[in-house]
Amino acid sequence: MLRASVIIPTRDRAKMLAICLESLVQQTLSRDDFEVLVIDNGSTDSTADVAKGFADRLNLVYVYEPEPGLHSGRHAGVRNARSDILLFGEDDLDVTPGWVAGAIAALRDEKVALAGGNLLPKFEGEVPGWLQLWWSRPVYKGRAFGYYGILDFGVGRFEVDPAYVWGGNFAVRRSALEAVGGFHPDGMPQELITRRGDGESYTARAIHKRVGRVMFDSEITVRHTVAASRMYGKYLEKRAYNQGISDSYTNTRRWGRPSSALVTWAYSWARAQRLRLRYFQQSLRDRGHPHRAELLKIQFATAKTWAEGYRFHQRAARSDQQLLTWILKEKYL
Repeated sequence: MLRASVIIPTRDRAKMLAICLESLVQQTLSRDDFEVLVIDNGSTDSTADVAKGFADRLNLVYVYEPEPGLHSGRHAGVRNARSDILLFGEDDLDVTPGWVAGAIAALRDEKVALAGGNLLPKFEGEVPGWLQLWWSRPVYKGRAFGYYGILDFGVGRFEVDPAYVWGGNFAVRRSALEAVGGFHPDGMPQELITRRGDGESYTARAIHKRVGRVMFDSEITVRHTVAASRMYGKYLEKRAYNQGISDSYTNTRRWGRPSSALVTWAYSWARAQRLRLRYFQQSLRDRGHPHRAELLKIQFATAKTWAEGYRFHQRAARSDQQLLTWILKEKYL
């Protein structure tokens, strides 16, 4: 009996996908208990060959979805999945052997509509001192660093703020996902960056508000690759810029239109952050704390690029009626 559908959207990361699929082979459940849907979101590398190479080791379905955007890949997975329990992951995950079984167990209670768990870092190469400091800082019930998609809330099972159930480890009832209209846009290619939205963040909040309880369960644990090429300030600046776009999208939907007042607020907030961080950065340099000073320098830069992304998207939404219609679309599923 099919108990869960694992949905892995991917694009041009065949080597990482192979590692992810190998970890799914090692699940404690029988291959007949769950299916794996690899959603090829327009790859030009060997993704199809890699996926099909696991056909005799997994209950695997390969789907080609040319429509750009991570949400398109996720929704293609929903359309093709045969189970009522949907478990979304990413192609750069290395999942623990009890991952699928843990998701099924977490959703056994009919009052629970959505569940997530730890996304432990799998760092490639030496971790810079500033990154060690940022990752070590307490957040909510443990540690969390959204720009890298890593989260560690320890061991246990408890209700959790939906803001901490992320797309790399997202177990949901099909009925709950459909009730809120699926996912918002995310993972758009650069030429369509203005169409970026707030992805699973909306979905998790909406499920919590309208459908049912949201749980954290440490049995639903994955290891998320943090590539050496991403452990630099410039990568975080780009991520912050994109987050500014996402936050502009969220606020535009909330207000029903772009708002110059929101742009002013965004810049005021970012300026205050930069002034505060600049003061402490110099203070730390003077006291001989180079890693802390470097961390503040990066936080200073990300505050700036976040505001730039926010302003860019607000301006685009004001000048492009088609874009505004896209942003205000009722649902994308």
